[in-house]
Amino acid sequence: MGIGKNRIIHSILALAIVSTAAMAAPKKQPLTVWIMPNGASPQEILEKRLELYTKKTNIPTKVEVLDWGEAWTRISQALAGQTPAPDVLQLGTTWIPYFASRKEIKPLNEYLSSIQPERFVPVSWNTTHIDEDSIIYSIPWFIDIRPVLANKRILAEHGITRDSIRTYEGFKNAIRKVNSKDEVLDDGAHVRGFAFPGKSDWNIPHNFAPWIWSNGGSFIKKDENGKWHANILSKETLLGISSYLHFIMDTLVTPEALQTNTAQIAQQFNNGELAFIVSTSEIVMQTRFHGSMGGLSNARIGRDSVMVFPIPKGKVGSVSFIGGSNLAIPTNNNRKEAIDLLLFLSNDENLDAYTKQIGLLPPSRKVLQEWAKDEDYNILVRALETGRAYVAIPEWGELEQLLVAMFSAIWEQMEIPSLYSEDKLYETFHQYSIEIDKKLNYPTTNLMTAAEFKAAWNKINEEQKPQTEVAKDSTDGAINSNMKKAPFVFVFMLVFGFLFAFIRKRKK
Repeated sequence: MGIGKNRIIHSILALAIVSTAAMAAPKKQPLTVWIMPNGASPQEILEKRLELYTKKTNIPTKVEVLDWGEAWTRISQALAGQTPAPDVLQLGTTWIPYFASRKEIKPLNEYLSSIQPERFVPVSWNTTHIDEDSIIYSIPWFIDIRPVLANKRILAEHGITRDSIRTYEGFKNAIRKVNSKDEVLDDGAHVRGFAFPGKSDWNIPHNFAPWIWSNGGSFIKKDENGKWHANILSKETLLGISSYLHFIMDTLVTPEALQTNTAQIAQQFNNGELAFIVSTSEIVMQTRFHGSMGGLSNARIGRDSVMVFPIPKGKVGSVSFIGGSNLAIPTNNNRKEAIDLLLFLSNDENLDAYTKQIGLLPPSRKVLQEWAKDEDYNILVRALETGRAYVAIPEWGELEQLLVAMFSAIWEQMEIPSLYSEDKLYETFHQYSIEIDKKLNYPTTNLMTAAEFKAAWNKINEEQKPQTEVAKDSTDGAINSNMKKAPFVFVFMLVFGFLFAFIRKRKK
């Protein structure tokens, strides 16, 4: 019995030792990932991909979604060491140079053999570092390219084809066609050709960009010494700005649209109230999923079907706005697993699977070749060749805020005709050109004068006059015709009255 008892005691002690050791063994800390709301269910979509990582490595992960409105502040505080930082985080492509210049995100050059830069399309890879710097700070995650999206049903009813809107003038004429019919939907909403958000919208510089770039202009430009400076008051940039303003000036877009934001305009398009918008490509993918999955297949745009077109050609071609997001690691993070997770998220398999869920383009050449087999995405992939992203400089974030303020001021003038004048327009462009130069530490010299601006602006506006007019109201036409005839009728009646009186006098 003694021996049996000893055995039992020894077994209990062994179990206790094993249990204690197991409890004492450190648990693997989860790897945290911060993202923004990409797609309809951003957290669930990424967590599904990360389940594969956990299964492979036995390392748990945790996803936190930051609203775009709070993301800049939260990320700035975390990267500055004021609050706990994640292991991997999403950064908008224009944010990379700012945080890189502050040395708050980790250089990745030692991992380039694993990253394989040649995998990525140039327009996306160029956002991974500061302009003309060889140090890489991030890996491309997805591309936000903004084409013209169209309602297929509306276009078919008006006989509008791809060739119809290939050019800026053709695009305007197509909008006129839709507007002139004034279709009313069963819910009482009127169908318009085109609309876009106005003042204070968070996308306002993005909305102006394709029209400016397609006409050879730019927000900033390098001088002969390679120094960046404001380029607002150049003839090419003014032509691009004027092209966009003329959608309002030519009454193709109602001034009421300038009170809306991007989300509201997208909702109008999804409701079938707009023939065209310029927006993110995620709407294309959303029309292929039911509303229960965060899609639009059961919405009016899903039933009408969406079509994709390049930005209408300007003076130098069709240039789309390109943005997107990259993945980076905080400088103070020393976990080797963070690099492993970064490489996992940016491999071709995950780039393909993730972007298919959110509807934005993958940055991988190989994956894009597969996507290009889809008719709509083929247009987007080809547009990447001529598309353009913002300049990758640390000051861009502040410059973008100045551009938001400048274009908002312009829309305020356009919204209320009594506020609009060439003098005020020049004053706005001149003021913000100086502000931009200050941010770039550039001495402002040789800006276009007010007289030069008026001459250039008047010439541009003369060229922007509609080449094809929509037929005016017949009543107005009759009134105008009668007004033109009135002087001749008056003379005729005067002469007739004189002759009549003369004849009567002779008869007497």
